[in-house]
Amino acid sequence: MSSSAHLIVNPAAGSAATFRESLIGAARQRGIVVHMLERGEDARLAALAAVEEGGAESLAVAGGDGSVAAVAGVAVACDLPLVVVPTGTLNHFARDLGLDLTRPLRALEAVHASHEERRVDVGRISGRLFINNVSLGLYAQMLGDPGYRQDKLRVAQTKLQAAFSNPEPRRALRITPPDEAPLEGIIAVVVSNNPYEFARWDRLGQRHRLDTGKLQISVLDVGVLEELEGLLAGTTPLGATAGVHPPLRHWTSERLEMGVVGERVRAGVDGELITFEAPLRFSVDPGALRMLVPEELPTDRQVAPLRAGLHAARTLRSWLCPALAVQEQSGSDDPHSRMSPDIVGAQDRVRQWGEEDQNSQDYGGRKNPTMEAKGEGS
Repeated sequence: MSSSAHLIVNPAAGSAATFRESLIGAARQRGIVVHMLERGEDARLAALAAVEEGGAESLAVAGGDGSVAAVAGVAVACDLPLVVVPTGTLNHFARDLGLDLTRPLRALEAVHASHEERRVDVGRISGRLFINNVSLGLYAQMLGDPGYRQDKLRVAQTKLQAAFSNPEPRRALRITPPDEAPLEGIIAVVVSNNPYEFARWDRLGQRHRLDTGKLQISVLDVGVLEELEGLLAGTTPLGATAGVHPPLRHWTSERLEMGVVGERVRAGVDGELITFEAPLRFSVDPGALRMLVPEELPTDRQVAPLRAGLHAARTLRSWLCPALAVQEQSGSDDPHSRMSPDIVGAQDRVRQWGEEDQNSQDYGGRKNPTMEAKGEGS
């Protein structure tokens, strides 16, 4: 297989320049044809040329998630196996695949017939392939801001404040959860190829399987945040939010259609800003991507997502209104800055959302060790 393998290298990605010489040497030692992308050259077109003109029977890509997604699209279309050499900045896909990010060149070991082939899923938005996720709303607006690369935090805060004050852009993100009415107050949506974990801070935003055949839909509902904000400020009666959902919600599905027909929607597709016309149609292609990896894929360590209710509301409020957060933390004597017993009770109730999910995790067939130590959960 090695004699017909072609490696596409993006030298502008992350650490690719650092590994350039050793990467070329390691590839050629294994009989792999190396194609170094020129500035502005399309990785997808380079991969297509490797197949159509170079006779490649397997593809490899060294770069970040954007380069990986481009070459993965060709691998899926041509039904060829793919090797990923993680030399990008974040390497989300390679990390979730289980590759050793500290030894990126080790991935080239997979270009040997003795290594087992794995199949993983790919997602699609209106036919376009993605390997990680599609972000709509806040993140897409951030990507489109000229100052995003230089000052991400400032741009994020500005866009979040605008989302709270201007309800008009929310119309384009209309979405309907399973067995519920459409949500009209969504300011951010992430549709991911396989579920991300949100219940463990040490594993936040990781996917422990890439072959579940499911999309995960995560939404941030500003309408719920506004209700919880009223609780925090003492202006909303506790009973009025008895059935409130957490503002950050997740569910899984094989398909999703969303948006208002005819609306143009900007989306971050694996970090690349693209404009689509609604309705947006999401789907997953189970096992469509053939992967060659030097080690076993990680076992299923996925746990239930964290239902981040009041904590998300308070964090966002402190970000949007820093003066209020400082006043609370300083122990002000102002009675309006204190939370009533009803609001404290609401905090406890919403905090349990996360605790229930945390205690329902699967610890290799055992109960949560913290619960065991307390003698609970029996």
